[in-house]
Amino acid sequence: MITVVDLVKEYRSKRRTVRALDGVSLTVPAGRIHGIIGHSGAGKSTLVRCLAMLEKPTSGSIVIQDKDMTTATAINLRRARRRIGLVFQHGNLFDSRTVVHNVAYPLEIAGVPRAERVARARELLALVGLADAADIYPSQLSGGMQQRVGIARALAVDPDVLLFDEPTSALDPRTTGEILELITSLRRPDLAVIVITHEMHVVKEICDSVSLLEHGRIVESGPLTDVVSTLDGRLSQMLLGIPPHENDLEGTLVDVLSRGSQANQPLIAATSRLIGAELAIVGGSVEHLAGTTFSHLRIAVPRGVDARLVVEKFKEQGADAALTSELGVDDA
Repeated sequence: MITVVDLVKEYRSKRRTVRALDGVSLTVPAGRIHGIIGHSGAGKSTLVRCLAMLEKPTSGSIVIQDKDMTTATAINLRRARRRIGLVFQHGNLFDSRTVVHNVAYPLEIAGVPRAERVARARELLALVGLADAADIYPSQLSGGMQQRVGIARALAVDPDVLLFDEPTSALDPRTTGEILELITSLRRPDLAVIVITHEMHVVKEICDSVSLLEHGRIVESGPLTDVVSTLDGRLSQMLLGIPPHENDLEGTLVDVLSRGSQANQPLIAATSRLIGAELAIVGGSVEHLAGTTFSHLRIAVPRGVDARLVVEKFKEQGADAALTSELGVDDA
């Protein structure tokens, strides 16, 4: 488990102080994959560097397996840092070392005998599907293969926490899918995984929970199935947002969110019968997130029909519904 409490990181110069992280608190239990999403400049890179203790926070605490990284002595910090695996955006492999010796490097630093560390590195390369690439150099590998080597290297220390910093942003769609499958396959009861990303599809495909980071603060956080269950949530709009669409129907727009078995029910037809008017679907999205199906539909309510009554009828059937104007969507 990793627990972060009120983490602050400031960069100071003679002219000004920049607060890159502003009171970040976060808990990721072992066995979970947690996504941290945010735009460029949100503080994601600073956060991952602090979590890995590559940079010392200005204040706050980072506790891994009951050990506070921020107050540890230099010797204890070096030991504790070995329990953290970090996968960089571009692999960050040593060009002068073969693949197997790249993977073995953390074990070399830890003082593991050569034969033992090489054997362990070969095991890990087999795990990530690169057993045949052990004795070649990183320059001979594709970007996706280099990322797999980076994952194998991060696993070499048998970490308690595994950090991924934008693991797929430099990869093509097919390779991205392969890397996400690999990350998912690494899930185990004693390992907490944090994935830093700006790509929403990464969160959708592999994460159990998610946090939204903005201007150095976590503004929304929780299990994936919870944060998408209400229409007015920021993460719900990001994860279940309706693609741009043209609406040439006259009337008022209503958004409807349903989940689980309810997402497969004919709610629109049932509500049309209840109000005695035909409702039309003008846009929507359906996502399967963390084992649950979610449906977000945009409905056109004809002129002359009370749209707020329509919202009430959807809610009576267990769905979440709201006028699009209440969601900040233009209903013109």
